[in-house]
Amino acid sequence: MYSFMGEGLFCAIVGNILLVVSTATDYWMQYRLSGSFAHQGLWRYCMSGKCYTQTDSIAYWNATRAFMILSAMSCFAGIIAGILSFVHFSVFARFNRSFAAGIMFFVSTLFVLLAMAIYTGVTVNFLGKRFGDWRFSWSYILGWVALLMTFFAGQYRWIFLVCSPACLVDLMEHVCFVFAGIFYMCAYRMHECRRLAGSR
Repeated sequence: MYSFMGEGLFCAIVGNILLVVSTATDYWMQYRLSGSFAHQGLWRYCMSGKCYTQTDSIAYWNATRAFMILSAMSCFAGIIAGILSFVHFSVFARFNRSFAAGIMFFVSTLFVLLAMAIYTGVTVNFLGKRFGDWRFSWSYILGWVALLMTFFAGQYRWIFLVCSPACLVDLMEHVCFVFAGIFYMCAYRMHECRRLAGSR
């Protein structure tokens, strides 16, 4: 019983750290601009060794920022509820803290999925055409890993409450297929950037 709860809490803590690091760092996208490499995050862009604040109020950046912050806050609230599920006070007798933690982790997963989908869609369809030689970078990848960790945190809570071991096997197969596809797309994009850069 407590092993699933502990594993879910561990995944949530790692996921929350990754969400904060991903949101705060400046390596969501790397590209070549005027012969030199540049990179940008949600808050700043850097070129030629100097970083500048993103002053433009562009809707997709604002939406991505908002969803990433909401995701980190939801995950943190789930962590608090998860820690309280180990505490046995009579005040909490009618409140299922493990269920609440699972809900908060799934809400966090939904928010980070929305943030990543918005950023990916705009980057591929707009910025990718603007910069010929570009790629997603490690801050972006940490966002996807955080999505996986918050999802597993919520899943461990649900397994503890309602699921059988057979559910876990089916779930792992589906999640592996989804993330294998995501990593394949990123690897293909990186290969295409190198191929295009080599042909110039």
